Amino acid sequence: MTTSWTRALTTSILVLGLAATSAWAADEPVELLQAQSEIPEELLLDVGIQLFDPGLPNDEYERYMLEEKGVFADVRKAEARYMPLRLKQTLETSGFWGAVRVVPSSHIVDVRVAGAIRKSNGKKLELNIRAVDAMGKEWLSRRYKAEASPMAYKGNEAGLEPFQELYNEIANDLVEVSKKRKDEDVLEVRRVSELRFATYLAPAAFDDYLEVKKEKFKIERLPSYEDPMMVRLSEIRERDFMFVDTLNEYYADFEAQMSAPYNSWRSISYDEQEALDKLNKTKNIERILGIAAIAGGVIANQRGGRWGRGGGEVAILGGMAAIQDSLQKGQEAAMHREALRELAGSFDSEVAPILIDVEGEVLRLTGSVETQYTTWRQLLRQIFAAETGLPMDPNAAPIPAAEGESKN
Repeated sequence: MTTSWTRALTTSILVLGLAATSAWAADEPVELLQAQSEIPEELLLDVGIQLFDPGLPNDEYERYMLEEKGVFADVRKAEARYMPLRLKQTLETSGFWGAVRVVPSSHIVDVRVAGAIRKSNGKKLELNIRAVDAMGKEWLSRRYKAEASPMAYKGNEAGLEPFQELYNEIANDLVEVSKKRKDEDVLEVRRVSELRFATYLAPAAFDDYLEVKKEKFKIERLPSYEDPMMVRLSEIRERDFMFVDTLNEYYADFEAQMSAPYNSWRSISYDEQEALDKLNKTKNIERILGIAAIAGGVIANQRGGRWGRGGGEVAILGGMAAIQDSLQKGQEAAMHREALRELAGSFDSEVAPILIDVEGEVLRLTGSVETQYTTWRQLLRQIFAAETGLPMDPNAAPIPAAEGESKN
């Protein structure tokens, strides 16, 4: 009976494995939806994609446990900068949008996309994506999953994105939502975006133009766009866009430097993950079969008799050997994880941050993007106050000195 049970178990596992493979092979490719005609410029919404949440815990022990599973903090942080760029390029290719930028979380934009990495190991990718427009209306919130084809990294000299279909799916979902918006709704989103920027720069002058309830924004009244203050505000916003465009040039350089080592890392990581999955699957099966063999041996010994005792001892020894082999494979799996750790360390050294020049001033980008953009926004407030004569917010933080300037 024991032998029949183990054979049935092994057969079931093999059948499940084949079923999973067939289901993956049957998936149809996700093609990117592309605009078939030119869309009027006033109806093109700008999209801002935040740097993704790398999905790393703050607790050091929890991070250590993740590393045991092949998830490394240095790689994840780099991916959190790389993946928004891949999505940006995908949205730009579709032709349905205005300017598409990777932006800090505090940047005001028509449609904002935020993401969080839930799994990324070269073989599988899972992202949580949420999109909200400037009025506070949620466009989508869902998890996207994809598994790379076994051939994704073989002969891929062109550097094609193994998970491009996942980015296509996100882009297509955003397009489907945008198609449901009437022209007047699109124009309202753009106006709210402008007024939110104006309210940030000069709250005393623009605070009563918008009604804000539970993070939802509604227009109370519209300013005259021929007003000299609105003209200056429009010019200031263009400077803001130019700064963010400069940040995007930095990220484009980052992507160019990162692309080759990252694709190599993912290719090796894919192979390592495949090996780990096979080892773990074999290890678990052998443990189950080993324990079953030992159990069968104990039962045979208990039944007694010359052949019963002899057969029981053989079964126990066989079961012990299977478990021993399983533990040995567990040690091999640990060696694979260590190999991934070393790869991540060498990978991190190739994506070091750089300095960036903005309108003649060299700004440090060694801190977080949020810190850099906060400094820039403070500078914009200062410029706008100087040009319009409006008083500066007394609670506003001072502008830090640019690199090389005296702080006295």
